[in-house]
Amino acid sequence: MKYRKINTDRYTELMSRYHIGSLLAKVVSSYDYSDDELDSFFSARSYPTYYHESLKQIAELLSKVRSENRKVFIYGDYDCDGICATSILVDCLNKLSITNGYYIPNRFTEGYGLNLERVKQAKEKGYDVLMTVDNGVSAHEALRWAKENGMTVVVTDHHLISEEVECDILCHPSLFDKDYSYLCGAGVVYLLADYMGLTDNRIKVLAMLATIGDVMELKGFNVSLVKEGLRIVNEHGYRNLEALGYDFNYPIDENDISYKIVPRINAVGRMADIANPNQVVRFLLCDNEKDISALASQINEVNKTRQSLSRQQYETVRNECDENDQFLVVYHEGLHEGLIGLIASRICDELRRPIIVFTDSEGVLKGSGRSLPDLDIMELLEPFRAQTLKIGGHKQACGITIERDKLNELREYLNSHVNIEDSEAYKDYIEVNALDLTKENLNELFAHKPFGQSRLMPLISYKLNDIISFNYQKNNKNYLKWQCKCQLSVLSFSNNEGYDSYLGKTVTVYGKLRENIFNGNTYYNLMCDDITY
Repeated sequence: MKYRKINTDRYTELMSRYHIGSLLAKVVSSYDYSDDELDSFFSARSYPTYYHESLKQIAELLSKVRSENRKVFIYGDYDCDGICATSILVDCLNKLSITNGYYIPNRFTEGYGLNLERVKQAKEKGYDVLMTVDNGVSAHEALRWAKENGMTVVVTDHHLISEEVECDILCHPSLFDKDYSYLCGAGVVYLLADYMGLTDNRIKVLAMLATIGDVMELKGFNVSLVKEGLRIVNEHGYRNLEALGYDFNYPIDENDISYKIVPRINAVGRMADIANPNQVVRFLLCDNEKDISALASQINEVNKTRQSLSRQQYETVRNECDENDQFLVVYHEGLHEGLIGLIASRICDELRRPIIVFTDSEGVLKGSGRSLPDLDIMELLEPFRAQTLKIGGHKQACGITIERDKLNELREYLNSHVNIEDSEAYKDYIEVNALDLTKENLNELFAHKPFGQSRLMPLISYKLNDIISFNYQKNNKNYLKWQCKCQLSVLSFSNNEGYDSYLGKTVTVYGKLRENIFNGNTYYNLMCDDITY
């Protein structure tokens, strides 16, 4: 693995300006924040109810809808953000006693975005108000039909707007003040709920969950949103999430949400052949304890099936990867369409190679791609666009559909246009020492949680010259634990050289800091990513 040191020379200036310790200063200096973003990081801002003209227009529309006994149809999405956004809006309309229906599309048969046939069905059933959440800005045909057929159309979304959106009201972060410009789909609907005075613990937790699940930037209002949602969960203020997180060790943090809860919700959308994501909305809004437990159990079982199948199919794809290729293009018949993105992501991280994994889908090949940090996969594929049936995505990930006979052509094209040596294949880190890793400095750093996108806990490099003791598990000598004078424990679960290899040597470790609270006591660990000497 290659590593690249991040310049943290600014940290002494930050120590002086904000009266903070060296560890926090080094971490924050790695973010390359503006002065305004720095001030926001160190001085938590209070956010009163936000006013925007679009929120006012929607609130006035809903008041009119209620008085006229009209019906609202909500169209969501099958990922965590879309499901949470749908749940928030349904909750709000129920509180307003507005008749409503909602729909989360099938990932495989309908795909992402507003479906014209579903809009027509809603119109036939008497819904004359259409509201989208976490989608809509690119659904031009369906929106146009709804407008032409007398429906009032409201689009709430956060995805990139490429052309004018044909709707009566558009509610979108690009229209908001900067501190609210980072919102996900559920975050946008949260602002509406708050504007109408309808927020409660459930709505706050759902907005937090979606913000973490959609990997939104933790800047501005998002920081407040995530902190408040985590506080509620740790105070056991939302039973549904507690049931889903049956294996939580409290207090939980953003990592527990990201690695335990979000995948469980996303699993239902990924496994649409055996589960229905509309049932997750029902679960998130459920108040009956018996039903909460039953539905949480069903969701967790779907996730366990997803995990088992993912492991099996990962091994299949991994064995078919030719590591001599610059760009991995793997097709295997019968892979689960909902899992190919997860498999591609894992292999990309492991092999440090860009990859597209293909499977069969109704006579064509459907693929999911992942790329390295400095290799824009969509830019790379742009000259090949005419050869595809469908393509979309962003710099690091793509979805692509091709005819079967285009597979080798695509593989040859990608491998002739990529040189990994010229691409970003590094992991960035900051360098720290024993003076940085005092108990006081560690306490201060973790007091500034949550960490996340644009506010990451960076990879650190630390030279172990203050080791008190080496330990390892007798049944697994690759599980190493070093205890340091600074009360930091360094843990490695995947070292292949073994305990004895490091005795008497100056060891440098690369890893991430973790806080562990157990029985009221706080411990700090450095989780090893790599070990050098």
